[in-house]
Amino acid sequence: VCGLDLADEEVEWSQAIVAAFDSPENAAKGVIRIEGRMVERLHLAEARRLIAVADAIARA
Repeated sequence: VCGLDLADEEVEWSQAIVAAFDSPENAAKGVIRIEGRMVERLHLAEARRLIAVADAIARA
């Protein structure tokens, strides 16, 4: 519709990042391991943006 398409894997990875940092045990951590990969808290904002874009595309 708008010419922008996000891969399901990108959205799923972003959802995993958000879920991991939202869990109480990771609330104060700056770096965590997700599926064997090191992820910094700075990636959380980008993950949330990507999910918001994917949601907007889905509604369009």
